[in-house]
Amino acid sequence: MLMRSGLGSAPSDTTGFLAAPLSLTITSALQKVLVNSSKALGTNNFEGAQDLDVWICYQEGDGAVLTVGAGVYDLRAAANTRQLVSLSATLTGLASGSYKVGLCGKSTDGDNWNSNEFSYTTALVTAQ
Repeated sequence: MLMRSGLGSAPSDTTGFLAAPLSLTITSALQKVLVNSSKALGTNNFEGAQDLDVWICYQEGDGAVLTVGAGVYDLRAAANTRQLVSLSATLTGLASGSYKVGLCGKSTDGDNWNSNEFSYTTALVTAQ
């Protein structure tokens, strides 16, 4: 079992980690990883913020950030609010190697998602 807490990143128009990513190692394709990741996201903009799409993601080494599942789309925040965004997913069939996992997302309204806080990511890696 692994855990990481950190500030993470604000949304942009490219899918990327919002939560500070958690690093882990897979030694067998038979292993499974249960990931739960949360981050406080919000806005100080008087018009609020919109168009936030989120997923659990993983990245092998320095490769592409890959989404898991269908995601949750078009989240919004009213002016001067902050909310906890949290998702879980199970990763299977990963090749042996080093990975980063956590909550990721994107938004065409990224500049308005400007009242963000810390993130927490926990992963449970099964034995082979």
